Amino acid sequence: AIVIEGAVLGDVRCRSVTIKERGIVDGTVIADRVVVLGDVTGSIYADDLMLRTACAVDGDIFHQRLVLEDGCYFEGKSRRHHAPLSLVT
Repeated sequence: AIVIEGAVLGDVRCRSVTIKERGIVDGTVIADRVVVLGDVTGSIYADDLMLRTACAVDGDIFHQRLVLEDGCYFEGKSRRHHAPLSLVT
C-alpha cells in the first residue's frame, strides 16, 4: 500500500493508496482501494473508494463501492460501475 503525505503532480496507479490529510494529488488516481483524507484534483478509479471527513476531491469518480463521510467535499460526477478499473485506457 502507498501512503501519500506530500504533493504528487501526475497520475498514481497502484493496488492500494491512502492520501493523508496533508497529501495532494494533481492527476488521475487508479487503485483497487483508495482512501482520501487530503486533496485530489483529477479522476479517481477504484473498486473501493472512501472520502473521509475534511477531504477535497475535484473530479469525476468511478467506483464499485463508495463511502462519503460527513464533512467531505466532492465536486464532480460519481459513477458506479461493476469494473471501474477496466474503464481506464
